[in-house]
Amino acid sequence: MEGGEGVPGFIDLPVWAEVLESAAPGSVMVQFQIQSDEPHPELQILSVTPAAALFRTPVINPSDIPDFFTVQMVLNGSLDYERVRLYSVSLAIVTASSLVQQSFHLRVVDVNEAPECEPQFQFPGVEVGVPEDISPYEPLYTVLVRDPDENDTISFVISKVLPPSTLGRFQIDERGRITSDQTFDYQKGPKEFSLSVIVRDSQGANCSGTVWIRVLKVFTPPLDFLVPVRNVSVLENGGAGDYVTSVQANPNISAVFYTFVKPYPPYQIGPEDGIIRTAYNLDLEADRTLERMVLLVRAFSVVENRSGTATITVNVLDVNEHPPFCSPPVILVTVPETTEVGRSLGTLTCVDIDINNHSVSLTLIENDISLFKFRLSSGQLQVNSSLDYDVEGVAANSFQYEAVILATDSGSPALTTEVQVLVTVLPVNEFDPRIVSPLVLLVLEDARRGSVVGLVTAVDQDWPFSSIRLSIPGEDPFFSIDPVGGQLYLRAELDFEEKPVHTVRVQAVDFDQDTDRTNQRTSVTDITIQVQNVNDNTPVCDPVSYESAIFSTLAAGVAIITLTCTDPDGDILTGTITNGAAVDRFQMNGLSLSSRNAFSFVPDGVYDDTWYEVTIKVSDGKFSTDAVVYITVVPWTTTKPTTTTTSTTRAPQVVTVLKQVWNPEPWFVVVLTLTVALLLLTAGLLTWNILTRYSQLTWDTPVQRFPTPQISVRWIKDKPEVLLRHRSNRVLCNPIREQASDEGTGSDESQEVSLDGSVSLSRVSMHEVARFDGKAQDPVSGRSYLFNSLTGERRWLDKVAPAVSAADTHV
Repeated sequence: MEGGEGVPGFIDLPVWAEVLESAAPGSVMVQFQIQSDEPHPELQILSVTPAAALFRTPVINPSDIPDFFTVQMVLNGSLDYERVRLYSVSLAIVTASSLVQQSFHLRVVDVNEAPECEPQFQFPGVEVGVPEDISPYEPLYTVLVRDPDENDTISFVISKVLPPSTLGRFQIDERGRITSDQTFDYQKGPKEFSLSVIVRDSQGANCSGTVWIRVLKVFTPPLDFLVPVRNVSVLENGGAGDYVTSVQANPNISAVFYTFVKPYPPYQIGPEDGIIRTAYNLDLEADRTLERMVLLVRAFSVVENRSGTATITVNVLDVNEHPPFCSPPVILVTVPETTEVGRSLGTLTCVDIDINNHSVSLTLIENDISLFKFRLSSGQLQVNSSLDYDVEGVAANSFQYEAVILATDSGSPALTTEVQVLVTVLPVNEFDPRIVSPLVLLVLEDARRGSVVGLVTAVDQDWPFSSIRLSIPGEDPFFSIDPVGGQLYLRAELDFEEKPVHTVRVQAVDFDQDTDRTNQRTSVTDITIQVQNVNDNTPVCDPVSYESAIFSTLAAGVAIITLTCTDPDGDILTGTITNGAAVDRFQMNGLSLSSRNAFSFVPDGVYDDTWYEVTIKVSDGKFSTDAVVYITVVPWTTTKPTTTTTSTTRAPQVVTVLKQVWNPEPWFVVVLTLTVALLLLTAGLLTWNILTRYSQLTWDTPVQRFPTPQISVRWIKDKPEVLLRHRSNRVLCNPIREQASDEGTGSDESQEVSLDGSVSLSRVSMHEVARFDGKAQDPVSGRSYLFNSLTGERRWLDKVAPAVSAADTHV
């Protein structure tokens, strides 16, 4: 930063600077320039982080450029990369009127440093006393050394041994422990040895020293211990000074002192009381060699020059203080729901740093949702059964399967570590949507457009189960569907008679059931719509009027004519006779018309009508129509015609009349009886008056017998116009008038006409039967009538044809 004119500032102070940790005090660490208009500017070190007396007072020298000064930052002490690797320094230029601050960072660069040996070991050397009876391979001395560099390895080498003949008997291990593979003999062997040891690090830096080994004579007889051999156990982590055991020599010997035959760094012994204690906290996890150690304790008496050795085996027992350590601490996996069974979701590694608790068992704990979904195999978490995404419980748990793996060590009490298992399942569109029942819907044919025919329900095994859109492919003229609700609507009117069954193809498409939104499944289902018939059509009779000529010998109950009527709705039709006179004469069996009883044409007896008009109401139960039947009854007789005037005697004829029994209320019987009596009286008087007048016209001439022409059935069929005449005219069958007509015209019809001679009619008196081909209703009176579309002739349906009484004919 350059300052303005008269303004102090730092010119080229670096932000970062580096210095070797081996830099000597007084070395220039940083050099830069400052600008100030004062002849002797002041530069202060405001702070050093971390706090340390790192620099001496900055050295400021003027430069060749006015108002510019060169500043040198000089190291005040030594640097240690292993202790501090980065310093932050804040400086300030102080003038009378201002203070300008700026900081820089000093990075310490690591430099390999030589191992640091114990000073006494380096010079003049360490002297070690070794009893002559020490066992081979027992540590004689441990070289103490420190490597200032972190994570460096050091090695030990015995470079020289005096006397030279003993060069191969001593060894030193990687921990600096010196041992001998041979025993010592104070009497016969060397009593003193000199070992030169070199300690090197991985980069060759070293330190060296000397170990003097002096063989100590073992006094005999030995000094006895009360318990010369003992095994003791002590728990780890008891701390420094923890009591281990105590030894005691013969109490009768005075001035006894105790010492270890060789150094045992973990332990110390009281020289006077023989109590063995820990020298520092014993942690088996930090030093496995502490687990079992044999201590050789020597007791010696200076007074008696006697000594003895006791063997103490110390077993450090592990304390279960560390729970298992598991990696990873949490198993978090995301997989599709179609992940195959047996696939690994991760491997869990659990260890226990406790010495005696190496065994760690794993237990899988599942909840209700994840039950039987996972399994453990040699620390590997595997899929045990399908990880279904499409479960309501899983959806409520954010589509996660949760479980816990419990790691338990073999200590007492056992310690555990829980590892959470969180498996998130991604959806996969596996199933086609499916339309469930009803697949057959019933609808009345009179249902209105826009009405709901039924509800189409679709389900999907993929979650969410209702993510389905319904449609009808193409264009259906009769039906439409709500894509969400599934309501099937009617678009056009239905007609059972035209089409009783409709098939609607409904398409179901799912959505939002896969991580890939384009992965959709479709299914098509046919819905059958059965139109229910509604009686909405009137029966149709074709034709509406019928004509029939029958012989009077037709038996009762035999069909005279069967109406040709149909119902578009397919309903069963029934016929009912509606005009009063015909009700008693005829009956309906379905749509077949028949006579209730046989016809009777007995002269001077029961003589039925020869022409009937029967109005029949044809009904389907709701709607009805009328049909008219015109019946001509042709009487016939088996009496042979004669030309004589011999009178014929007839056998009496019994006529049986069947009447229905009616049992009304007494008062109604009285009223009805009086009414009927008055009607009969009136009818009798009227009939007597008519008969009196008619008999005077008919019987004015004497009765004469003439041959009666024989009329065959085939002749009647061939010439129906003879029988079909207007109802207001009559064919007079009086013999006198018939004879006069025949004589006057000379017609051949007076001769006997017979085809087979077996059937003859004495006289015929009948009404003309009109032919009609249509039916209509009068708009004014509302009455129904028949019409002839050619002639325009009409006839009311409820008009009764005049009856031909027996008095009008005479045999």
